Amino acid sequence: MMISALILSAALGAAASDEASLTVEVEGLEAPQGAVMMALFATPDAWNGGEAVAGQRVAVDGHTVTVEFGGLPAGDYAIRMFHDVDGDGELDVNLMGVPTEPFGFSNNARGQFGPAAWDDAVFVVAPGANSHALDLR
Repeated sequence: MMISALILSAALGAAASDEASLTVEVEGLEAPQGAVMMALFATPDAWNGGEAVAGQRVAVDGHTVTVEFGGLPAGDYAIRMFHDVDGDGELDVNLMGVPTEPFGFSNNARGQFGPAAWDDAVFVVAPGANSHALDLR
C-alpha cells in the first residue's frame, strides 16, 4: 500500500513538472484601443483549420499588451493574433479579403497570400515559465 502511494505521488509530481505557462508580450500596437485577440495552436492540423487549444481576449490601453496562458502541457505551439481595433470581435477585411486590422504570428512569421506556415510560426514551450514576444511594427 505504501509503495503504491509513493509511485502515485511520484507520477503526479512528474505530471505537474511537465506543466507550462506562457507569457506573450505584444508590442507595436498603433492605437491604444480595442482588444488583442490571440489563439494558441498545438499541432499543424489545428493550425491549418482546426481548433485552438487556448484563446485570450485582452483589452488594449497602451502600445504593449501582455497575454498569459497557464496550465499548458510542454510542447510545440504557434500563435495567431490580431489587434481588434474597433472591438467588434472579428478581424476586419477589405473587399479582397485582405485584413485591415493589424495581425501577427509567433516568431513574427509572415505568410505569402495567407497566414504564416506552421513551420515558420512554431516554437517550443518547456516545462515551467516561458515567454514569447510579438512585434506588430
